[in-house]
Parts: sequence; C-alpha cells; structure tokens
Amino acid sequence: MLGTYLFRIGSFGVPAMGMCVLVGAILAVLLSWILRKRTALDWNGEFVDAIISAVLLGFVGMKILYWIVTPNVFRDAFANGFFQGILSLLMEGMVFYGGLIGGILGIFLTARKKKKNILEFTDLMAPCFCVAHAFGRIGCLLAGCCYGLQVGETAQFGLLTYKGALAVKYLDGAMRLPVPLMEAVFLLVLCEVLVLIYCTEKRLGTTTGWYLISYSVWRFIIEMFRGDAARGKFGPLYTSQWISILILAAGVALLLLAKKMQWKKGKPFKVFRESEMTVPEPEPDVIAETEEPAEETAEAVEEIVEETEETVEEAEEAIEETAKETAEEVAEEAIGEAEEAVETAADANEEAAEEAVPDEIRNWVKEALGDKES
Repeated sequence: MLGTYLFRIGSFGVPAMGMCVLVGAILAVLLSWILRKRTALDWNGEFVDAIISAVLLGFVGMKILYWIVTPNVFRDAFANGFFQGILSLLMEGMVFYGGLIGGILGIFLTARKKKKNILEFTDLMAPCFCVAHAFGRIGCLLAGCCYGLQVGETAQFGLLTYKGALAVKYLDGAMRLPVPLMEAVFLLVLCEVLVLIYCTEKRLGTTTGWYLISYSVWRFIIEMFRGDAARGKFGPLYTSQWISILILAAGVALLLLAKKMQWKKGKPFKVFRESEMTVPEPEPDVIAETEEPAEETAEAVEEIVEETEETVEEAEEAIEETAKETAEEVAEEAIGEAEEAVETAADANEEAAEEAVPDEIRNWVKEALGDKES
C-alpha cells in the first residue's frame, strides 16, 4: 500500500484520497459535458448549479451520516484539544450513502428553483456519480480505509471464509480483501451500462432507477466482505445494508412509476404542479436544421399561391370572353327574328293593299258612270 499520501516532499504531501476524489470529480464533469446534448437542461446554467448544490450538500451528508454511525468520534476527536477536534471532524471519516442522500437533496432544491423535474438531473448524473465514486474508492484503497476481510476471517452470517484470493497487504501488515478496488471496478462497469441506458432510453427515471437498484444490491452484498465493523451495525445488518434495502425499494418504485407515467426526455411533462413544467430549449444546431426545411416549405407555398392566382385570373378572363360571345349570339338571333317579323308584316300590308285597290276602283267607276248598271 502507498499509504495516506501519494508522495511527500519534505513536510508537504499529496493526499491519496484527496487526489483521487479530485480526479474523479473532473472526469465526472467531463462525462456530463459529453452527454449534455442528450438532455433538455442548460448545461452551463442549470446543470452546473445542480452540481455545486450536490457537492456541497453531499459533503455535509457524508459527514453527518458518519457521525451518526460512529458516535464515539466526537469523544476521540476532542481528546487532543478543541481546534484539533474540529479539524479532525471535518477531515476524517465519510459515508457514501450520506453523500448520495445529501447530493440528491441538493439536486432536488436546484430542480425546484429552476422549475425542472429532478429526474432530468439525476438521469444525467447517475453515470457521473459512478465515475466519481469509483475514483473515491481507489482513494480508499490507497489510504487504507474501507478495507475488506483479513485472510481467514468469516464473512457476515458465516456464509464463507475468506482464504486470501486477491489479498492486498495493508500498512498494519495484514493481508486483506481489496474491497475498495472491487467496488471501483464494479462502478466503472456500471457507469458504462448506465451511459448505454441513458443514450437509448427516452423515458425519464429509467437511468436513475437502474442506478439505485444496481448499486444497492451490490452494496448489500459487498458489505458482508468488509472488515471495518466500526462503521455501525443495527441488529443483523450493517447501517449501509439497511440503507441499501430502502434504496432498492426506491429504485424499483421509480422504474414502475417511469413506466406508468411515460415521461419523455426533452418534452414537456407535469412534475408536481402544472406550473412546474420542463420545456426543452432547442440547441442552435437543431434550430439551423429546422430553419432550412421551413424556408423551403415557405417558398413552395408562395409558388403555389402565385400559380393559383394566375389560374384564377385566366378563369375570369375566360368567363368574360364566354359571356361576351354568348351575348353577341343572343343579340344576333333577336335581330334576325325582328327582321323576319318586319318582312312578314310588310308582305301582309302589301297583300291587303292589293286586295283593297280593286274595290276602290270599282266604287269610283260606279260613281263616275252614275251607277248605270243599276
């Protein structure tokens, strides 16, 4: 084992735990930045605020749960003085589940403030948690804490005896099971699985649910192979095992709720009240891709409108021409009929005149002759 420090130069030393936590935090933020395009959140604003809240309240949660499960830490810390005791309480001892609970609380507060659904944050953060946690466990291995069973020790419930496979020699000379390293490997594998789920599953809450279920089951089992019994025990189970049961139940409930509610990533959905809606903000690339088809559609619509106007004008002109031609034909027919009627009347007058002339002449002759015939 390398011990508490990675290396020392005189009185200055680089702590193994602190360096591993720093590297894990940087990689977790980098992973969240890579996955940012698959979320409806504003990474630079909303997500960064959630990270800050999760880190701060996560640290508080880790310390508080550590103090709860190891109450003697207060007595031991202040044995060397008040200020030394304060420093010891702040720097030594953490419990991951306390950090997880505190981190979720910080995310919840940010989500409420931003009027977003907490699952938008936790789905993206779940694989990032795994990366940060894995490097934290490597720090535990280097610092010599959270160690496993010593060779020959019996596991919890007397299920088996650890015989020394993969044993690591600690600073006290004991050969122990490298539980922190085993957990680090598991967390890195879980990170890859959660990234795959996050990239393929559209329903919100699925990634978070599988994270809670997977880690709680793992943690319950691996606790049986740890050798630091001072971390707290209630009845037949350690503190972390009791918490694992609750986390497992929460994960199962979340998966069922996500399946029932059908929340979709990047779409509006109801959270707690109607006023709390997550409305995705389209990214510049998406806007640019959408504008081109919209412009093409607008141009096509304008062309159709112009063609329709031209067709209407042609139809109006055709109607006018047809009406004009029809009126001319009707007028010509009326004039022809009138001319025929005039000619018929003239003929009738002429015939009547011809018939009337002989009678008049006859009467005149009679008058002139003095009606000799009579």
